[in-house]
Amino acid sequence: QFLLGESDVGQNRAEASRRALAELNPGVAVAAHTGELSEAFLAPFQVVVLTESPLEEQLRVGDFCHARGIRFIVADAKGLAGQLFCDFGERFVVDDPAEGDPVCAAVQDISQGNPGVVTCVGAEGSRGHLFCDGDLVTFSGVEGMTELNGREPVPVRVLDAFRLEIGDTSSFSPYRSGGLVSQPKMHAVSDEELRRGRSLHAAFQALHAFRGEQGRLPRPRAPADAERVLELARGLGTPRGPLDEDVVRGFASVSAGDLCPVAAVVGALAAQEALK
Repeated sequence: QFLLGESDVGQNRAEASRRALAELNPGVAVAAHTGELSEAFLAPFQVVVLTESPLEEQLRVGDFCHARGIRFIVADAKGLAGQLFCDFGERFVVDDPAEGDPVCAAVQDISQGNPGVVTCVGAEGSRGHLFCDGDLVTFSGVEGMTELNGREPVPVRVLDAFRLEIGDTSSFSPYRSGGLVSQPKMHAVSDEELRRGRSLHAAFQALHAFRGEQGRLPRPRAPADAERVLELARGLGTPRGPLDEDVVRGFASVSAGDLCPVAAVVGALAAQEALK
């Protein structure tokens, strides 16, 4: 916990954290509440973020916030895994140009070589491109070096704000004019990634059940505890596919640990969602 020191041992975490947190920005009022998260206390807020919260409390507070149009976020970290849930209401609209408009640039020249170099400008003429190393791009409307049109996406290496390397073009026809280089939307998610995500979601739910049953988190590297978490996860049902049992066991084996880097990543993501 970044805000606490040895001198804070034995004190209320909210009170001890508030003192250090308030120093980060004198323009923000920070208050500590050490009582129950009652509906009367929650009602005035625009955003509520829960951390280290039992599932029953998440459901209760989430239902209350949803019914009253209060934005609701759950953030948690257990061992090497993190969890983030957001409910921004019935009328939440995503209006992000990056989500709708692909990154693209007009082509000025493409050299024949290994690697070939694409010289381009952005849509506003002098801005250059907005690509990053490793981005996958496609070409369209290229005259002369038509072999590039309609090809599968190729990775780029950024040379500067106007030039990109795209691999071997030495055998292609000479470039004449025109063309657009763009970054296609990549929607594909592998079955393995989906299975891992579903398994971690089930593992977090099973962890809540284990804590309710045992009154504690699984002991580190305790096979019996890990197997019980897996058994509870199986009992949840997996209508969208089988569990990755190794993921659930591994999660259970380290779930009692608190790691600052994991907490920092999850906390940063939760903070971005709160700002939205």
